[in-house]
Amino acid sequence: MVTKEEYLGIDSSNLVKFQNPGESLEFLAEASSLKALKALIDDASLHGFDLCVASAYRSFDRQFAIVDDKFKGKRAVLDENEQLLDISVLSDEKKVLAILRFSAVPGFSRHHFGTDFDIYAKNCLKDGAKLLLTANEYEKGSYFYEFGLYLEKSLEKFGFSRPFSKRDLFGYEPWHISYEKSAMKVIQSFDINAAIAYLESFDEPWVKYAVEYVKEHKDRIFGEIYGK
Repeated sequence: MVTKEEYLGIDSSNLVKFQNPGESLEFLAEASSLKALKALIDDASLHGFDLCVASAYRSFDRQFAIVDDKFKGKRAVLDENEQLLDISVLSDEKKVLAILRFSAVPGFSRHHFGTDFDIYAKNCLKDGAKLLLTANEYEKGSYFYEFGLYLEKSLEKFGFSRPFSKRDLFGYEPWHISYEKSAMKVIQSFDINAAIAYLESFDEPWVKYAVEYVKEHKDRIFGEIYGK
């Protein structure tokens, strides 16, 4: 049984630390998911890709800060075409809707589970190029195109899926992979009302719109994305 504190990203004591080879930055992940990831990394290497992790477990507080910073204009917000959006001209409600296309509502992020990873092929980046984590990087002719084809063919073999694989309510994220077996254990324990109640305990002005968004789209969130 996964606890509320675990699926909300409040308690990470059940997770293990890991690093990309040759890097000092530490990540956290659920043990079975990490084992599967390492097998995927080894296979990717055989196919010429240096698969690295850009993001793994993300706490509630970290996700909350990301959304809060975007709402306050401290972080960039992209539109559905991944172009920079000027949110200063939008109402608070529309700001939140724009932010939530590519940033999960705190408490509802799959990155809280420890089963999901944002990945990339380090050796496919040009020297000095910055990783953007945009779908444009996976378009034909771009540097991650071949890597994306590899993922499409290989992820299922190692128990992974790409939960954000459509251009729909949520942004298309070909770099986001999830170890389904472990993720489903978390999802089966997930209580949407408990998650909403916890989020409502915060008084930032955008929270009420985020809660409204979850309530309006909960069937799609838990159907298309969480498989519940």
